[in-house]
Amino acid sequence: MKIKIIFIGLFLLALHGVQAQSFSDALRYSRLDRNGGARSIGVMGTLGALGADFGVLSTNPAGLASYRRSELALSPGLYHITNNSRLTGGDNAIYPDDLNRFHFNNGNIIAVHRPRRGRWKTANLGIGITQLATYRSQRYWEGQAPGSLTDRFVELADGLTPDELDDFEGGLAYEAGAIYDPDGDLFYTSDIQLVPTDRSGLIRKNQTITTSGYQNELQLGFAGNYDDKLYVGATIGVPILNYEESKEYQEVDELDTIPFFNSLNWQENLQSSGTGINLKLGFIYRINQMFRVGAAVHTPTAFAITDNYSKELTYNFTENGQNYNLDAQSPDGVFDYRLYTPWRLIGDIGIVLGGSDPSTGIDRPSGFLSAEVEWVDYSTSSFNFTPEFDNPGFRQAERIANQAITDQLQDALNLRMGGELAYKIFRFRAGLGFSGTEYANEEMWSRSWSAGLGIREEKFYIDLGFRRQTREEGYIPYATSTAPEILVNTEQVQDLFVMTLGIKL
Repeated sequence: MKIKIIFIGLFLLALHGVQAQSFSDALRYSRLDRNGGARSIGVMGTLGALGADFGVLSTNPAGLASYRRSELALSPGLYHITNNSRLTGGDNAIYPDDLNRFHFNNGNIIAVHRPRRGRWKTANLGIGITQLATYRSQRYWEGQAPGSLTDRFVELADGLTPDELDDFEGGLAYEAGAIYDPDGDLFYTSDIQLVPTDRSGLIRKNQTITTSGYQNELQLGFAGNYDDKLYVGATIGVPILNYEESKEYQEVDELDTIPFFNSLNWQENLQSSGTGINLKLGFIYRINQMFRVGAAVHTPTAFAITDNYSKELTYNFTENGQNYNLDAQSPDGVFDYRLYTPWRLIGDIGIVLGGSDPSTGIDRPSGFLSAEVEWVDYSTSSFNFTPEFDNPGFRQAERIANQAITDQLQDALNLRMGGELAYKIFRFRAGLGFSGTEYANEEMWSRSWSAGLGIREEKFYIDLGFRRQTREEGYIPYATSTAPEILVNTEQVQDLFVMTLGIKL
């Protein structure tokens, strides 16, 4: 799948200190995992119509009203990700990369209140923290393909004097000697552009991309149970995000086919942090002992984000038999902006099965089946640059970035189903999920499955959950408007192991 990238106008890059935002930034902070306790993980997060799990504060908070006793729970885990990346074209190899990290999924306390009169059976409060997304990943790719990063630098520099070049791309390339203006006519070139495309295609390219960080949400939930028929709830969410990205891109003329040029090394570093706020509202209607339906709506999260970034270019070339290694570093850039994520609509259904035989009192297998459908229109995400920079240039940059979101993203439908089988104190769980792609004009689905087991006692419980998600993505290391672009395809597998320890108070 090829991710299409909109090229931001030259005027934006000429603004000193600007970190250009793209639709991929909006998507990163809008794409969330269905996390909760190990019980929720084991059934693919489909507890919205059943409740009694802290994970429902992230989906349908009405499920909080299903708690009958107060409790305290903690859910640590282990996160494993495998990326298999390949530079498309030619006989380029697939490069696998594995990463393991300790994972904190959530921690919470539930307070149950039973009104003494009236038809309200419970009025419950939930407080805790849940990890909505993890950004830990590592990718490496290598291979040969036409074109060069210097093509982008030339495009950014053409028509500008050296003093007008930006400090983060074109200016660095000029300072390091990767591009130059031989005729003084403000039309730049590079060593690689001096040779035919078929020869420049022999350049060996590689890149290492390391990301880390998280999006954790502080959650305060309220829910009530009216006459064991109608459950209503609300969650106030305060997500806290931290994202770090380090990229090291290299080009090497291994076969010495390009005059002057030997190699270049391009490093990009980004650290983003921010805080947001949102509201989730939901209800559950208990049709009878067996069937329950529910629905929830999530408002957009309003984020305030700060980016800190820097770039560095090292260019190595040979001239008149002399080897030169020039290095250029950008200043430290800072950019503050707002981001608004999409609305979410969720529908839930739950079917409660079995129980104890009233005539004998003997337990027989019981449990539940559940399903959830979620609709998210990622194309409605939007940036707001003007609170910090209220001038025509930034307003135009904002319009370009938001138009890219509209053009490149679309609405997605996510389907999840799960179930639990109970026998005495033991619980056995499984789930299945399908997520529609967020990218416009694509029809791919990513898949996930889960499994879990648990032990339930009167005063405590232990749950184990496992989830595997697979996804295919395309990545363009650098964007150009006229020169060849290169595309890297990545097949990603994410595994999450979670254990929940709970105490009933």
